[in-house]
Amino acid sequence: MRMLVVDDKAMPRKVLYRAVAEADPTADVVACASATEVLGLPDVASFDVAFLDVDMPGMNGIDLARELKRRNPRINIIFATGYDEYMADAFSLHSSGYLMKPITTASVADELHNLRFPATDAADEGKLVVRCFGNFEVFADGKAVAFGRTKTKELLAFLVDRQGAIVNLHEVEATLWEDSPHSGRTSSSYLRTLVADLRQSLSACGHDNALVKRRGALGVDMNQLSCDYYRYLAGDPLAINAWRGEYMSQYSWAETTKATLLRRAR
Repeated sequence: MRMLVVDDKAMPRKVLYRAVAEADPTADVVACASATEVLGLPDVASFDVAFLDVDMPGMNGIDLARELKRRNPRINIIFATGYDEYMADAFSLHSSGYLMKPITTASVADELHNLRFPATDAADEGKLVVRCFGNFEVFADGKAVAFGRTKTKELLAFLVDRQGAIVNLHEVEATLWEDSPHSGRTSSSYLRTLVADLRQSLSACGHDNALVKRRGALGVDMNQLSCDYYRYLAGDPLAINAWRGEYMSQYSWAETTKATLLRRAR
């Protein structure tokens, strides 16, 4: 489990970090002194839990929580503060907990035993973690997967959106370049480059089996993915609760699926 500790003051941050590390010695704990530092992390969307001070200069803990939940709707927000006046804001954000300082290992442990969104189920360990709610993000072993090209990530997003269906490359091409002036030959050549880059990127993180390649077509093996969208469709209560009306927000073609999800949620 990955956990984030944020407090602008050095001593309280050190105390909170120690309490979190002692409460779960197996966790990967990262400490930051500001929202700017947090949002600059390349893998900020991969954290399972964030312990946030509220009263910080610049972006405060409440606003930082909103941004973290936008990037990862399943992140557990636990406010750690010396003030009780922010409880209403905390509850409106559906936070997992609210700790009053001074923080102790016991109080942290109690919050970790009652998380709103439990960490990934053991059955999903070793799978490629895909988050579709909010922005589309992909993680392997808790780290963001590195793609050689931005469009490669979009290619994978489209295949995930198709729920394991084997998609003809012409359909992929038409979707990814819907607003592009490129000629068919140019985009077809570039698509072959993207496919090669996708295979290399997945192979580099040990998940090449997640991609299914057929002659002139592509798909994903759903059994190799831990995906919030797929769990939502299967009726998983946690995934349903994590849905906040945003789906692959960076891609215009994903609006069709988003509209379907919004109708389903009514």
